[in-house]
Amino acid sequence: MSAPPTGLTLLVGATLFTVMLSLGLMLGREQIAAALQRRVVLAALLFAVVVPVPAMAVLLVKLSGLRGAVGAGILLMAISPGAPVALRRAIEAGGHSAFAPALHLAIVMSAVATVPASLAILDAIFEKHFTVSPLAVARQMFIAQILPLALGASLRTFRPATAERIEPGLTRASNLMLLALALVLLVVFRRLLEEIGWTPFIAGAGLSACALVVGAAFAGQDAAVRPAGAVAAAMRNPGLALLIAAVNDLPAPVVASVFGYTLGLALIVTVFVVWRGTGAPQGREPAPRRSHSDGTSLRG
Repeated sequence: MSAPPTGLTLLVGATLFTVMLSLGLMLGREQIAAALQRRVVLAALLFAVVVPVPAMAVLLVKLSGLRGAVGAGILLMAISPGAPVALRRAIEAGGHSAFAPALHLAIVMSAVATVPASLAILDAIFEKHFTVSPLAVARQMFIAQILPLALGASLRTFRPATAERIEPGLTRASNLMLLALALVLLVVFRRLLEEIGWTPFIAGAGLSACALVVGAAFAGQDAAVRPAGAVAAAMRNPGLALLIAAVNDLPAPVVASVFGYTLGLALIVTVFVVWRGTGAPQGREPAPRRSHSDGTSLRG
């Protein structure tokens, strides 16, 4: 698979770093501590992310007879959890504001083990020879997500007034960068998307809708964390999927299939977030209060 243009690579890296940095500015130790009190739900949702959703993708590919680049792109997306924008979508969907960060971090950390294990299972089912090292997964997750998230959270912890001041502007900038990135990718992959057709988009939308239901179901009776669980189960990490494609030297149509799936996923999750914001506010919890060094507090 040929490498993407340098300019596109820089745009992707800068966008993801800015998104995660802006999210880190919203996080504090009190949020993580509060979320970890829901350890049972956390474990249940982690299972939902890494087992049922990939299993549904395998069934779809098997039963529909999808082959080649389209099937490969769908499977690679299904086994790649922890998208960088998942945390923001979970927060936008409402629910317990402290739970979403802990769930996202648990998914990111576990991907180091779950992604190589999932590839081994796909090898056995489809008799292919996909491979990616845990070190490569850890490096991708650290650079794209953990590092900027930690930088933002550290700034909020040690310089809360500064974090409070720059967070709104950085959030707006990251949203604009995401929009610009989506438009650039549409232009870059337009021809390949036309060649592979609508199947990855439809598969991404359908599997994402099912994953939302799975995530909400595994949240059980805890209505406050149900939106975050639903989004976490649906969101997949195209960066990880493309890493696997690059390591295995897969052809460019696989990249287009990954992007097509991502478009379908983005549509469904956006609809869900909008619906949560307008039609289902009853499950929300008030946001935590942000403490400043002078003892005052603001609504987070």
